[in-house]
Amino acid sequence: MKRGPAISLFWLFLFASSAVAETPASAEDPLAPLAFLADSCFLGTFADGKTQDLVCYSWMLDKKFLRSRHRVIGGTGPYAGETILGRNQTTGKLEYTYYNSLGGILRGEIVPTADGLSFPPQKVEIQGAAHEVRSAWRKTDTGYVASSERNENGEWKPFMQVTFARKGPASEWTER
Repeated sequence: MKRGPAISLFWLFLFASSAVAETPASAEDPLAPLAFLADSCFLGTFADGKTQDLVCYSWMLDKKFLRSRHRVIGGTGPYAGETILGRNQTTGKLEYTYYNSLGGILRGEIVPTADGLSFPPQKVEIQGAAHEVRSAWRKTDTGYVASSERNENGEWKPFMQVTFARKGPASEWTER
């Protein structure tokens, strides 16, 4: 199935990682590394200056999980997704499960870092071709920056960067 650039690019930010020093999650509050996202919506604009990604995060089930809902605005077609982020009780690691409007499901690990979050490298489809990507989310005063790299012949090269700025409370989320 062919995907437009905005569809594929979101996957890069959510499902890959760069090598950054790990900061273990606290046993008392294993979701603390995700708290900077909670109860807020963020808006990021892709390099084309037109396509945007609106993503909102809210706690669920007594703060045992964080729910993320997103939708691409101005892309080549409708695209949206939901992610449930939480702690795997068996491994103690932070993990996510992402569901998208194309019927796809992705699962992976979240690695807390000193300045944000990282996601271990993963193979994804970008415009019909398989690639290995990694990205990191770096916290800022107004949100976070998602930077992504692609493995090209064994060498990691910068691929995308989107700055997500806090837009408002997660309670403002609408399905359209």
